[in-house]
Amino acid sequence: MKWIFLILLFALKTDNKSFEVSYQIDAASRLYLNGKTNISNYECYCKDEFKPTVLKGTKVVENGNTEFHNATLQIQTSLLSCKNRLMNRDMHKALKADQYPYITIQLHDAIPSDKFSELRMNTWHFYTANVSLTIAGITKKTQLHIKVNKQESNKYRLVSEKELLMSDFKVKPRTPFNMIRIEDKVNINFDMTIHVNEAN
Repeated sequence: MKWIFLILLFALKTDNKSFEVSYQIDAASRLYLNGKTNISNYECYCKDEFKPTVLKGTKVVENGNTEFHNATLQIQTSLLSCKNRLMNRDMHKALKADQYPYITIQLHDAIPSDKFSELRMNTWHFYTANVSLTIAGITKKTQLHIKVNKQESNKYRLVSEKELLMSDFKVKPRTPFNMIRIEDKVNINFDMTIHVNEAN
């Protein structure tokens, strides 16, 4: 999982336009999808494990915006678990996991909603991120609204939720005998804790 959580880079010094940081996503972090069927609600969790990663970017001092270089989050589709074997199978099939093994989010830039040059401790800060989202081989440009909380000097919590229509990505979930009808609308949820080390 490589990226959304990197909005925290706004905490870097404003006199350093280019940056490079390494980060590790905490094991307690949560990334999941949720939606509804004609019977009940459902949630599908990401069981992927993520290695330490290095991110590079450029911060525009004048307006506080940040442009990212090759900042990509990949979620392995086959590791989405709905805690139901049949639903897992049908979800993976609908997402074309064999042909497109990853859901990909590419982060282009991020814009702060406040004028603070650095993140304040234990305070929520808000950002808008421009991204390209690829699901089942279909790519759409969209925006994510992200909340960032600096909990320690190198520890951050990031929260975001995005509502999507699966039909926009030509995804048509099916269940056995079509007995369960899955609604088109789905939410992607992030509640992440990450640990950061500034490389320069």
